[in-house]
Amino acid sequence: MTQVLDLRKKPKKVALPEELPRQERGSLKAAKESPRQTLASTSPPSKEPPQISWEAPSFYFNPQKKYLALLVIALATGGGAMLLWNRDTLTAIFLILSSLVLVLYSNKRPDVSKIKIDQAGVVVGENLYYYKDLKSFWIHYDPGSLKELSLESRKWYLPHIKVSIENNDPLTIRSLLINFLAEKEHENSLVDIIARKIGL
Repeated sequence: MTQVLDLRKKPKKVALPEELPRQERGSLKAAKESPRQTLASTSPPSKEPPQISWEAPSFYFNPQKKYLALLVIALATGGGAMLLWNRDTLTAIFLILSSLVLVLYSNKRPDVSKIKIDQAGVVVGENLYYYKDLKSFWIHYDPGSLKELSLESRKWYLPHIKVSIENNDPLTIRSLLINFLAEKEHENSLVDIIARKIGL
């Protein structure tokens, strides 16, 4: 069987790299020369947001309870004396109950909480404090005794949130927090000073 060739249909011409438009030739040449470079430019480098995390006790614990023991004895003695002389029964009961509460609280050991500072806020254990709910921060750093981060809440009924920074670098913590919060010195209240002295 013979094959018939139609010479009127011309075969399609394949475009060679020289016949391509100038823009396409440039992009083809660049892809051939540096394929790795084009792949790197299309996918942006993945960078994790900055964060700091550590573990610390949930509150300050002072094992020496000398002043606390004196306070408990004074409250219990005062309450007992008021009951004996029938001065004021309600105040006497209040003083005795206060001494019992202090005894129970003094035996409580602090839990170890996970603390994390990132771009969303400050996480202390189970609680997340967003930066929008905080006004300012201050780092109390005395290498001999006090090493804590203090956060001031926008809510009037919340006291300052105090977090122990343990052996972390305070400058690293400050350099992250200064991007989101104002730095303002927080004075220790009289209650904080007394509680630290008596070992609470």
